[in-house]
Amino acid sequence: MRAARLIYTPAMDLTFPATGPERPFCGFSVAGVSIAAYCASRLREEGFETVLNPGEDVPEGIGEVVEVSMHHFSPQAAAWLAACGAGEAWSGEGRLLARKGQGSGLKRVFTRQEAPVERLVYPWDLLAWQERVMEGMEGGSFSAQDGIHVTGALRVGKGTVVMPGVVVEGAVWVGDGCRIGPNCHLRGCVSIGNGCVAGQGVELKNCIIGDNTFIPHLSYAGDSIIGADVNFGAGTVCSNFRHDGRKHRMMAGGRLEDTGRDKLGAVIGDHVRLGANTVVLPGRVVPPGTWTMPGEVFAGGMNQD
Repeated sequence: MRAARLIYTPAMDLTFPATGPERPFCGFSVAGVSIAAYCASRLREEGFETVLNPGEDVPEGIGEVVEVSMHHFSPQAAAWLAACGAGEAWSGEGRLLARKGQGSGLKRVFTRQEAPVERLVYPWDLLAWQERVMEGMEGGSFSAQDGIHVTGALRVGKGTVVMPGVVVEGAVWVGDGCRIGPNCHLRGCVSIGNGCVAGQGVELKNCIIGDNTFIPHLSYAGDSIIGADVNFGAGTVCSNFRHDGRKHRMMAGGRLEDTGRDKLGAVIGDHVRLGANTVVLPGRVVPPGTWTMPGEVFAGGMNQD
């Protein structure tokens, strides 16, 4: 029997405040799929019959288990190791992908062509991961008679109301008990949690939004991760583009890191209150519990040029 156990390494997790005590890394989800569930599904596609969560005890009778990193995730490398004796699989960048058994054993370094690696280390990695999760998503039935225009896919949960004037361009997943619209524009990949509002004149592009977050009127957020219990005052903007055309940098793990992204908005923690007409500059991290005054420009307290 092929069995695997997912490895979570806190020192390698620099996704805060996208993740945290209320939304731990393994349980962080988009479109109703957690990181742990996604990794388990991908491993089963590679022939693993049993996949254990981090720290889970190995049941009797399973035998040797391949331990697979969730931060530099490669189901193909794990499958190779499952067919071998004790050993380790590493990426060409020197990142541990999987290990099996005790002692030195075999060691293989994979190129990206041999074994693609999905990185889940930084907050902006979660935006790229969302695209993989939602790729090929099918939507529900929304017709032009409803005043809703869908180019792509729109899926909504129980009790969610989609009002006239909503335009969807891409893949959009909305949880239970939400209100979307009227006159709301959702494009790219957008995942909205339970109990949320995206209201009049709101535009969201490539965003991940936690539960019970309210973006009720005349706001924009692009390429952003927005936590739970967040409120946008009217006219709030999360900008995602640099006028000088340079790649974005963002604070992660106490360091200013190059993201490699042309467009990147904000990472906003839980319980944030953004006053009316707040502007959050691109690539900023808004700590949990932050409040801004109306008209404030949130620059993150430091130069991120």
